[in-house]
Amino acid sequence: MVDEEGKSSTSILHDGSYFATGSWYSSIVVKGDTALMMQPNGTALDMKLKFGEFGEADPDVAETTCQKFYNIKLSFCFGKEFTELGVVSEDGLRITTKNDIGLSVLGWISEEEGAALEAKGDPIEDPPGPYKIQPDILGKFLWITGGAGVGKSTSAQLLSKMHGYVYYEGDCFASCRNPYIPLDVQNPSLAQFLQKPLIGEGLEERREVCKRGNEMFGEMMAGGDYDKGKAEEYYEKMCEDIKRERKRIGGDWSIAGVTFGQDLRNFIRSKLGTDLVFVVLNMEMEDLKERIRIRHIREKGTVDILMSISRLCEAATEDDDNAVNVMITNEMSKEDVISKILEKLNL
Repeated sequence: MVDEEGKSSTSILHDGSYFATGSWYSSIVVKGDTALMMQPNGTALDMKLKFGEFGEADPDVAETTCQKFYNIKLSFCFGKEFTELGVVSEDGLRITTKNDIGLSVLGWISEEEGAALEAKGDPIEDPPGPYKIQPDILGKFLWITGGAGVGKSTSAQLLSKMHGYVYYEGDCFASCRNPYIPLDVQNPSLAQFLQKPLIGEGLEERREVCKRGNEMFGEMMAGGDYDKGKAEEYYEKMCEDIKRERKRIGGDWSIAGVTFGQDLRNFIRSKLGTDLVFVVLNMEMEDLKERIRIRHIREKGTVDILMSISRLCEAATEDDDNAVNVMITNEMSKEDVISKILEKLNL
């Protein structure tokens, strides 16, 4: 049952769209005690909403909302079930949660406001970034890979800050966001969720590929293997974007992204050329698990999910052309890792 204002009698929210800031999804579309979680790549996940009292709110949430207790639980499944606790404002127009990125706010918007927000974003053909445009110079071409949490994004970002590489965040391709993360952010892996969505001709085609890619990643998060067909379709589309962007911008390049094993690396190399060098970051599984646990201390279920993907990632072998292994320990600093990478590459 819905009243004249569109507010469900079984809910403390209003039916309609809530635009998200500070979250990995872009909005939720509420209808009673259910919702659809919308992502910039067009993927929609079913979400269940439960209202009540769910314990004391995080201090930052309590300070922001002036509410002591959580009064909403948001649940969704992506490989495994996730939950978020939040505080709904008295008028039902605002939800405040806390995640690994920080405070996240979902605010109710009208259909007109939603359409205006959909039209905002960075152009898919030439997303802006902090790099000199020098298309006549195609320099070194690195792909930093390895398991989740091993330091791919951090290393690619540091190569950019210290040595002038263009840092392309592969995870942003999957979410259809600008891949050029600012160089001054503390955690580039989490900062990707704050990047602007892409807009323009070709977006819908990319979304369809990324939806199938997300299905593949969801299957892996649930403990399955990766689907070779979906993987090749997804990475071929990403390679098209990387190739076009490298030609447009030029310079030395460092891509951060998971590539699982030799077969997929060979496929990627067949699309991007033989000058591409893979830098495979490796860690002992227990060290990696501890690193992921610290990074996602608020989201305990994330640890098992990311570890299930990391276990599918293989070190480079002698048959891996233009690929080097770099062994990482938790005692190494970010700068130590970069020094090790450059040493392995004789740079």
